[in-house]
Amino acid sequence: MKKHLLFSAALSLMSTAGVQAQNLSDYKYYDFGETTWVDPDGYENPYVCGYFNKVSANGKYAVGYDEEMFPGLAYKWCSDNPEALEFVSTDYNKVTLLYDAANDGTCVGGFTSDADENVYPGSLSPAGEWTALPVPEDYSVQAANSQSLSSANAVTPDGSHVAGQYYVVIGETESPFGGMTEIRQLVPALWIKNGDAYELTEYRDLGKAGNNMLYDATQGGFADTGKEVAFNTFFVYDISNDGKTIVGVNTSDTGGQNPAFIRDGKLMQLYDCADESTYTFNGGICNSIDADGNIYGYFTDDELNTTYFVYTADGKLEYADKLTVCGTADGVRFGQQTGSLAYTMDCSEDGSVIVGGGVLSFGFGVANCPAVLVNKVSTGIGRAERIAQAVNVNYGGGVLVVTGEYDRAELYNAAGTLVAGGGQGKAFSLAGQPAGTYIVKVTTADGVKSFKFAR
Repeated sequence: MKKHLLFSAALSLMSTAGVQAQNLSDYKYYDFGETTWVDPDGYENPYVCGYFNKVSANGKYAVGYDEEMFPGLAYKWCSDNPEALEFVSTDYNKVTLLYDAANDGTCVGGFTSDADENVYPGSLSPAGEWTALPVPEDYSVQAANSQSLSSANAVTPDGSHVAGQYYVVIGETESPFGGMTEIRQLVPALWIKNGDAYELTEYRDLGKAGNNMLYDATQGGFADTGKEVAFNTFFVYDISNDGKTIVGVNTSDTGGQNPAFIRDGKLMQLYDCADESTYTFNGGICNSIDADGNIYGYFTDDELNTTYFVYTADGKLEYADKLTVCGTADGVRFGQQTGSLAYTMDCSEDGSVIVGGGVLSFGFGVANCPAVLVNKVSTGIGRAERIAQAVNVNYGGGVLVVTGEYDRAELYNAAGTLVAGGGQGKAFSLAGQPAGTYIVKVTTADGVKSFKFAR
């Protein structure tokens, strides 16, 4: 499973409208799909596939790679020369992964080391030199060389903290094809800079009792599960500016994906695919965290009802009607499509640079290509007015959620009897309730709004 597999699946399910309507008249669109590059065999390729994974917080650098057609093709963009694409690697015989960039142009990802021809998580200096990040003695070289998962996926703006994951060997078993094969676990890791080197912190015990928390919608906060939970894989998507929160997805007992983050060395799961009320083989992710500490993501149940959420910096769970991809320091949020940018993946802290992918047509099909939107006349969109998520209700799979920002929601049946109530982030289960008409009364800062729906 590659880093953005779940995220891309979610994007394909969304409508093309952004989370917020934005005035993009001051932005210029740059598409690099028809940029020519020469491969190791001397063949001139007339197109570039993939997309920009991340942009640095200051909007100066964006990075990406082609994970489908030409593995090993990695590229970097700089706002100093917005019309150009710099190729960090064009050698498809070697692994080169670029996931994120710090404000000084230091990039993180994964690479094939010239020393032993094995793949390691690494950092790429502005001068173009790779440095392998520390890994443990039980690091699985075999897994790293065969899968694009052992990598550094996120870096803080100042480059002091890097987050990623890699496989470690926890045993071996007899292979059905003969011989022995590795038993592995995908471990999330944090590298903290100390002088000119990085020191490694691992998170191998996240699932142990007392070391994991689950969000309780009834209580409106996290509670200790008091038990051991599944912890087999944790995929890292992003890291907070202070390096204290790592967001991503944890695999449950069912095989579903739990949107989760790591904070203070604990596994914090917003949903649990193995829980009776949310048991599913699907699940979702926490795909990003903004400069203010708001975490964005989604969860999909077995009936393919998708809930989009924002776990706010002050500990509230807000529901939205569309997936938020990224947010600015001024509270502006972006969804899947932003103007000419078909797939939005990230934005700078001031919103002046928005990156992702465009659509490239070959005549025999289409693919993604790296693309970027750049504000031509200002350094940011600080003047943009924050538009609070409009309050609405979504019902599906026997569960009702209220989207947007509100103080309290109350659910009444047709006879006017109160069925349930709760504050921001409360999900209302109608399991066991009879079919009929229901009324939802939502108290907001602007007053009370009422909605009617049928079960």
